[in-house]
Amino acid sequence: MKLFKYTFAALCFSLVSCGSSFLEVAPIGQLGKEQLFSNVNGMRDALMGSYSLTSRFFQSQYGIYGDLRGDDVQRSTTSTQNYMLTDYNYNVDEEDGTGGTMAIWSSGYEALNNINNIINSAEGIRPTLNGSLDDFNRHLGQSHIIRGLLFLALANVYAQHYTYTADASHPGIPIPTATPLPSQNLPRATMKDTYAQIIKDMETGIQYLDNLSPATRIYASSDAARALLSRIYLYMGRYDEAIQYASEVVSKGSYPLVKNADYKDMFIAESQLSDYNSIKSEVIWQLNLNTRSANYMSSFYSDRTSFLAYPSKAFLNFFETTDVRRNLYELQASSGNSISLKNAKNIAIPDINWPVNFKVIRSSELYLNRAEAYYHTKQYSLAEEDIKMIRARALNKNVADIIVQYSSPEELLEQIKMERRKELAFEGQRIYDIMRYKESLNRGTDCGAANCTVNYPNDLFILPIPKTELDANPSIKPNPTVNK
Repeated sequence: MKLFKYTFAALCFSLVSCGSSFLEVAPIGQLGKEQLFSNVNGMRDALMGSYSLTSRFFQSQYGIYGDLRGDDVQRSTTSTQNYMLTDYNYNVDEEDGTGGTMAIWSSGYEALNNINNIINSAEGIRPTLNGSLDDFNRHLGQSHIIRGLLFLALANVYAQHYTYTADASHPGIPIPTATPLPSQNLPRATMKDTYAQIIKDMETGIQYLDNLSPATRIYASSDAARALLSRIYLYMGRYDEAIQYASEVVSKGSYPLVKNADYKDMFIAESQLSDYNSIKSEVIWQLNLNTRSANYMSSFYSDRTSFLAYPSKAFLNFFETTDVRRNLYELQASSGNSISLKNAKNIAIPDINWPVNFKVIRSSELYLNRAEAYYHTKQYSLAEEDIKMIRARALNKNVADIIVQYSSPEELLEQIKMERRKELAFEGQRIYDIMRYKESLNRGTDCGAANCTVNYPNDLFILPIPKTELDANPSIKPNPTVNK
């Protein structure tokens, strides 16, 4: 399998110290994994490298893709840069090197390979622990959660959503739980089996981490795994479980919604880059980096001088004038368009201190997950209460003063969808919601793309498997239409 690179990451995660020997880690064959994972400290250092790969994956093409493919974003038509333009236009091909097709696949599986090396070397470390069992469990639990998150991300892009077929028997993605040998050809699992592995990894992470004191919010935790399971079960249409896991995290009271006045700082505060205790209470898990690249979300959506995509005017019109979330879109006089501040910097700080972080999941999403699941289980009054929580914070009102009015259950669902759209915009989720709603994409009259509508169902909703992978691995089934 060509793109399943058989290497360890010689990288360090943001602001985490790594010794020079770790920076010089060589591929397997030059430095055996027995040497690298000789003790729990080697396991820790390898995990930090995997966090770096995972953070870069979510900050770059994958993070951009989720909104760029949706209906709330416009891509600049005046820029000479063609980066991610094919994704926006829905005219990608299997050899596309300027967009997500090859980059998301290769970077996602590179990160997975490094995580798999940690997980599969863990048992050999047990005899060396000497009182370090908690550290061992912490590293192994985080590794499983990261692996489940990466499998979910890749399935979002290269496979139709879970309920595309009634029994989820359609193709998912390859789900290697060990780094394949160069001669090994790994086929795509069904979507049912792909999600079974995702859930297994999340549950395993919970088992290892549940009895340990939580680390700072830049690391995976058992609460993060439960929160992600609420999203996963919502995607699967298993609404009772979505409610269960959202409620388990919300009821702890450890992740209260930030106050209206602190909403913008949750995204742009400089301090969160180094003082992890300053990360706002609503954030369950975020991925930090201390360097910014031109192909990151921060540049693509949020650089005041060179942003390539921006919220459409139709999207901005969804917000009431008093909605704090509207303040996350800052008008740039030079173009008449707005940047998203969700990956921006406070204008007063130098570029070197630009906080580069990806919000993996916030507690606001849990209220939205649960509201939608309550709707589908006909618990309409409970769905109302969760929507009130989100609106009250957005409008700086008391929950008791919020009234949710609707004349039919279907109208309530549309309100839930709209609140999700406004709350999670530019956090990389929009197109996956459109797909699982089984709705057509309609970008409106000010679209400007080559494809402004994509009717559901449609092969175009997912990317092709990269041709290099198809050539190297004949057992992989291509995606119809998008793979020529």
